[in-house]
Amino acid sequence: MVYSEVMASVVVVEDEDSLRALLQAYLDRAGFVVSGYADGRTALAHIAVHPPDLVLLDILLPELDGLSVLEEVRRIHPDVAVILLTALAKEPERLTGLSAGADDYITKPFSPAEVVLRAKAVLRRTKPTPTNPIIDAGAVRIDTQSRTAWVNGRQTVLTPSEYTVLVTLVRHPGQTFTRNQLLDILQGPEGEAFDRTVDVFVAKVRKKLGLWPSPIRTVYRLGYQWTSERP
Repeated sequence: MVYSEVMASVVVVEDEDSLRALLQAYLDRAGFVVSGYADGRTALAHIAVHPPDLVLLDILLPELDGLSVLEEVRRIHPDVAVILLTALAKEPERLTGLSAGADDYITKPFSPAEVVLRAKAVLRRTKPTPTNPIIDAGAVRIDTQSRTAWVNGRQTVLTPSEYTVLVTLVRHPGQTFTRNQLLDILQGPEGEAFDRTVDVFVAKVRKKLGLWPSPIRTVYRLGYQWTSERP
């Protein structure tokens, strides 16, 4: 189903009651269908049965921490977008979240209006593409309607951000995308981004494709490109 902001569902997992209520109010006003949970276990029980379009997930949750929740969401519903809400502002902590499968992160304190903008940006870039559904690129085949990819006939499970990186490169073989260009595609102009974000996602896509040499080529000091020619 093609994404619509009015119809999109969001689960907010935040143990601070006032902040959770505030985020729910802003998202509801923006047209999202919103539900909120104070702990990871209760949220996972809901997500398992009713997968949302997006999860806003606090990292520092009681009992079951946010990264553990993220791991389980990725296991049961890999196509659900996840934005981490974190008080951990240092780059290693951000990279840990992205490496675990998050699509974006927002550092506390933040404006609820910013959260709404970031949610819309993530959903815009992870929504299904209704046209040109099949992309064939050598060993890689992508169905953009079901958002699935196969490598030599084997289905490969990708997170929304990994899928976005792969499709962007495959659709433009031989074109070099700078890190900044990929960051804009991944997070939009509102995103708080840094170069190594792209490196994390590219590394994960390369690993999941399992092709050697990798068709995703690093262009020194510039960025990345898809090449059908094996180096």
